Amino acid sequence: MAIGTQKVLRGNKGGHTGFVTASIDERELKSLIKDLESLNMSESRNKTILRQGMRKASKPILQELKDLVPKKSGQLRKSLAIINGKNRRGNPPSVYTGPRVKGAYADKSKSGFYFFFLEYGFRGKTGLRLLDKAAQSKGGQAQNDVINQIKKLIDKRMK
Repeated sequence: MAIGTQKVLRGNKGGHTGFVTASIDERELKSLIKDLESLNMSESRNKTILRQGMRKASKPILQELKDLVPKKSGQLRKSLAIINGKNRRGNPPSVYTGPRVKGAYADKSKSGFYFFFLEYGFRGKTGLRLLDKAAQSKGGQAQNDVINQIKKLIDKRMK
């Protein structure tokens, strides 16, 4: 599994988003797929189990990120979450940790839209690089834990 940070530009809709990303290495994924195939479930259900394990393993990163964020109004802290990546054919499932800015959090009174400014800086002010700090401090724990979490979910389904 790889832990990293990324900056996503949103094309013609405007806006930028920063995330901590986690993805499973192909060798690890293949060994887990063998276990998942023994469950005789569809591919979408297998991806769901992988994503659930990645979400559980990402919780320490989320908690560390929430601890690092300034607590002036609490709005940004409430908007931080673990977000599922888009499912595309042939791609392994992905999970992001960062601010929610869509759906119920699309309204600026609830959104963490300004997280980007804190993370990367704005008008000469340097960025705080909170995602990098959270990934460095808790990323190793999440990497080690993701395989165990997925195996627990597989064992739970086998019973």
